[in-house]
Amino acid sequence: MHVDASCMALRALLTQDGEGEMHHPIAFASKNLSKAEKNYSMTKREGLAMVYMLQKFRHYLLGRYFKVYIDHSATKYLINNPVLV
Repeated sequence: MHVDASCMALRALLTQDGEGEMHHPIAFASKNLSKAEKNYSMTKREGLAMVYMLQKFRHYLLGRYFKVYIDHSATKYLINNPVLV
């Protein structure tokens, strides 16, 4: 699942691995941000995008191994280091 957040909307692309490095699109989703959500920091918008898209594609993902691709380095850090004590 590829997730992206901008200042105006959230976007996601659900793909399935193919031969080699190929990814085949299965579903697309987007959501316009509310006035309050537009004021979120980029890290919070990326997190909001992940939560929204996991809920949206829940029926595809339950019981399956999947990867989430994001391009925001602060969010990548939070995901890869879950113990933040």
